Order: sequence, then C-alpha cells, then structure tokens
Amino acid sequence: MLRYLGLSCFRCRSSIVGLRSIHQIPSRRSRLDLLPAAANDPAAGWVLLNRYGIRTDDSFVADAKTVAYARTDTGQKLRVSFGHAPPPASSFFHYDFPECTPGLEDIGDAEECEEDGDNTDECEEDGDTDDECEEEGDTDDECEEQEVDIDKLNITVVGAHRDWALMELTYPRSYDFEDHHFLYRAGGAASPATLSRLPDRIFLTKAEQAYLSPPTHRRPDFEDTCLLRLGDNDMMLVELGLMYDRDARRYMAEFCLLRNSMSQWELVEPVPIIRDEGGKDIEQLHTQCGRNTIIPLGDRFLCWVKYISGFLLCDMEDEESPKVRYVPLPPGVCWDPKGYERDMSIKHSKNMGAVGLSAVGFVSIDPRCCCGGTGKSTCSHSRYAFTINTWLMDINSIKEPLTWVKDGEIDCEELWRLPGYEGLPRANPMCPIVCLDNPDVVCFLVSNNAFVSSYEDRELWMCQLNMKTKLLSVVPYTDDRQGAYDHLPASLHSSAANTG
Repeated sequence: MLRYLGLSCFRCRSSIVGLRSIHQIPSRRSRLDLLPAAANDPAAGWVLLNRYGIRTDDSFVADAKTVAYARTDTGQKLRVSFGHAPPPASSFFHYDFPECTPGLEDIGDAEECEEDGDNTDECEEDGDTDDECEEEGDTDDECEEQEVDIDKLNITVVGAHRDWALMELTYPRSYDFEDHHFLYRAGGAASPATLSRLPDRIFLTKAEQAYLSPPTHRRPDFEDTCLLRLGDNDMMLVELGLMYDRDARRYMAEFCLLRNSMSQWELVEPVPIIRDEGGKDIEQLHTQCGRNTIIPLGDRFLCWVKYISGFLLCDMEDEESPKVRYVPLPPGVCWDPKGYERDMSIKHSKNMGAVGLSAVGFVSIDPRCCCGGTGKSTCSHSRYAFTINTWLMDINSIKEPLTWVKDGEIDCEELWRLPGYEGLPRANPMCPIVCLDNPDVVCFLVSNNAFVSSYEDRELWMCQLNMKTKLLSVVPYTDDRQGAYDHLPASLHSSAANTG
C-alpha cells in the first residue's frame, strides 16, 4: 500500500526541465479520428499524474485557479493545488496546512466552520485548543489524541476521472496508520476548484458480515474503490467487493455507491459475474488481495484489473443492478517473476488503461532472448533485451464476449536507435502507461540503476513513444526518485462542463 512507502520523503519542489522531442514523418495515419474531439485539444490534454503529493511551504506560488480548501477530521485546514505539465513530464498535486488563509471565507470555508461548531478564533495562529478542552471537561489524554503532527501528514492520489480526483490523507498513529479521503474537483470558467471530505459508510457489506461485527462507522476499502464521472456535473464513487455464494457455488460482485449529491453510502445487492466458457482465473481476482489498477471508462464502465489473471468489466448504467463480466488478459500475456528482478512489482512491466471513451489499451514490456525467443535468457547478450507490445479492445457493450486486437510492437534494438534515445542506458524500461488520448502512444521510465554503484549517480528519465510514428520524447525526472514509479493517466483541467 502507498502509505507504507515512506511518504514523508516526498516533499521536494517539482521542476520541469527541457523536453527533447524528435519529429519524424508518420509511417501511417494515427487513429485520432476514433477519439473524442477533446483529445485533439491541447488545453484538454492528458497528464501523467504522480500519485504522491508534494508538501509545500509559504514560498510556493500555486496556480490560483487550481487552489481548493477543506478541513481534516482533526480540524486542520488543508490547502491543495494542481501543477500541470505536458507528458512525459510529471504533474503533481501540492498541499499544505495553512494556519490562517486570507480570503478563506470567500470559498465557503467559514460556513463549514460554522456547521462544525467552530469559530473564527480557530484561524488565529495561537488557537484556543487547550481552553476548549478545559471548558468541555476533556481529559489530557483526549486532548493529546486530537493533536496531530502535520509534518507527518501525507497525501496520495487514489484515482482520477476527468476533472475529479480522489485523494487519501494519511498520518501515523501509535498503533497503525489512519486514512481520510477527499474529493478534488478542478475549477471551471464560472466556479472555483473544490475539495470535500468523504463520509464513512455506516454498514457492513454481506462479505464483511462473515468476519466482522457491525461497527458504527467503517471506511470503504479505497484500494477497491473507483471514481466515475457521470455526465456534466455528477460523480459516483464505486466500491467493489467479491463474495462467494455457497448456495449458487459461484462468486458474486457486491457494490457500495456514493454520489456527490449523497451524504451516505448505499449498498447494492450482489450480482452474478458473467464468465465466458473456459474462464478459470476469476478466483485469482478474489484470492489475491487488492487490484493492480482500477480504470474508469466513459461515463458508464469500470475495470478492476489484476495483471496475473484479467479484469472485471462493470457496466454501471443500471446502478441498482450493475452488470459484471470477467475478461481475460490478451492471449499469451503472463507475468513471470523470473523475467525481471525478483523484487520488481508486476506493475513495472504491464499496464492497462482507458483510451478515449470506449476502448482500453494494454501494454506489456516482455524480456526476450538475443535469438528472438520469448522469455528472459541467461545469455549475457540478452540481459536487457525486450520487446514492447500493445493491444486494444473496443468496449461498447458488456453482453457479448470481448476481443483483444494486437496493435503494436517494437524491439529494444529499434527503440535504442531512435533519435532522442542518445545518452540513455540500454536497460529494460519500466512502469509503462497507456496514453489516455491516443492508442498509439505509451509512456515509460528508464533508469541507469543497473549501471552505477552510487545512489547519488542514479538517474531517471520519463519517455513518451508513439509506436506508429516512432516519435520519442524524453525528459529527465528530477523530483524524488521513488515517486517516479507511480503515475496514473488523468485529464485534470478546467472544464467548460464545470460551469454550473
């Protein structure tokens, strides 16, 4: 989980360095005509969103159009802003905890303070926490429990869809970590960016009832929760769980839903999972904890993806009875931990993502032998040999079996010869990402870690490659190195749709 990765180190300031872009004559026309018109609009383009927020200080100047405020569960004022950069550079959320923010009342925070029973004195730097504790008769232990070291608070991005982002605020307790979740919405022409705290759900799912006693409040499992943009101004959070129906002898999908217009989560009755004949890997989606990624598609579909087995495609058109189909990965795609270093995550070599409004793409970086055979070889010439393979799947309906179509392939030797790769190490690329706007484009990370002995000498590069035109763009990654390994495609921008 993200919170166990030493998040306190991700507090460096972001910077964008020069981008190398090499243009070549396209070998054939790109299929941009298959995408929505917005895909060709640079102002509405996609970004590589780094999952780790950057802690800022008073010297940081944020884009005022992206700034939003909220209160944490323990009363701290949280300020969030968004820093946009074109791919392959990283885009970041920035955050801090201002003692008092000029103009805070103008964005409705004062109303939130009144609703919570706070007063304007809380905006004073000296505060009156001790007096409040004494007046209310709280014990010293209870007062200490409310005190939070803001230097240990960290923000990560759980998911994003169009102009919405789901964030997790994490801070350590003496016994564990505690998480709180917020929804960020990018501002539009007539409305500012907003940030709101999410409610806990006050019920157990049927799967949870088998091993938990009913609590008063329970936070959803945000590893299995996805954000889905609906129409122009609506949004829905969807939590998926799998339960085994002993009577029917099959797995069922169980959903918890929260709309932005609702104050409480809702539970949907379990629904069956459609599985094509011969599908045998659905159990791995349940036995392997969590998902590798969750993908929103259009304003109707969601994909829960596990790279060792396949994904669950969920049609949310009928919220009271969603349709769920199990879909396998592209033929021949499998992850062999011996193919790369044993400590390397499966997400370092594979990725699935939305492409436009009705398709998903899959990219796999596969080791090969120097003779051309698949799989990693012990031959010294094959140590860093690989191919990058891509597939595409159109999703217009969940009723019929879906088919992957092989879409592109490039060998390491061809990649290394491309203009723009000069000076980069001939190593296995990592952490591929499917472009949100163009099925021909993938991004990945290149590192020189295997060729240097000193940590200070390590370097990282973010790359973007058009598999058809062979256009390669490269930018050095200059922020915290570990943060380079976790990005998600997003399109967070001020949307004309967000005007009312």
